[in-house]
Amino acid sequence: MKNVFWAFTGVFFLLLSSCVPYKNIVYIQGDLPKSVVDSTAYKIQKNDILYVSLKSGNETVEKLFKMQQNVATSNRNSESSLYFDGYTVDSRGYIELPVINKIYVEGKTFKEVKNIIKQKLLETQFKTLNDVYIKVKLAGVPFTVLGEVKNPRTGVLYKEKPTLFDILGGASDITLVGDRKAVVVIRREQSKLVKEVLDLTDARVVQSPYFYIRPNDVIYVPPLPQKTWGTGATLQQSISTTITALSLITSIILFTKYVK
Repeated sequence: MKNVFWAFTGVFFLLLSSCVPYKNIVYIQGDLPKSVVDSTAYKIQKNDILYVSLKSGNETVEKLFKMQQNVATSNRNSESSLYFDGYTVDSRGYIELPVINKIYVEGKTFKEVKNIIKQKLLETQFKTLNDVYIKVKLAGVPFTVLGEVKNPRTGVLYKEKPTLFDILGGASDITLVGDRKAVVVIRREQSKLVKEVLDLTDARVVQSPYFYIRPNDVIYVPPLPQKTWGTGATLQQSISTTITALSLITSIILFTKYVK
């Protein structure tokens, strides 16, 4: 009986230690910082797909960008419409627009690109653009999320200033055995890949520029050690595993005694 008792004690404490602590599954712990990263000054990169809209009381001006304006109301799948009808930044950093042809946009903000388009229109077709409204933005933010999430996927976000929580929400959240303290973001910056590890349980994560999603980001959630141990992430699972293990140990001890 002493052997059974010590076996029970050892297995019980081992399995209890394998439970995922509460502090490891709660997001944004602590007070939020007073200041956060300004994510408005996005610089356009190669392979970005831009949405360019031009509206004016002048019908001639409207017709120049009619195809692009129809993207928003297209009956086709929105993602494929943006891919085929949006303006993709080529390998040299240019986009090609109706009438004004190619303009260099890589490394520029949306505001800077709008000003370039206005200037080009003035140079080619019009004397004044006082009644013209131009909008330039990303035609969606492509992403990939992998690892310990309930719904790994690739997709496109149609939202201004998307965050990691937008991605994880669409992936049905991190699993119980996903490591929220070591979420990896892989991002291409200036033609090179950069890897950043974020702790989503810390409220200060909102100060990281990698908390805000950029086009073609890859998000990977690694597993906790509890997953490889296979002992159960919750107390209920651990107790169930403990009972099974103890039953096996007891059977082995009794069988050994019977054989002797």
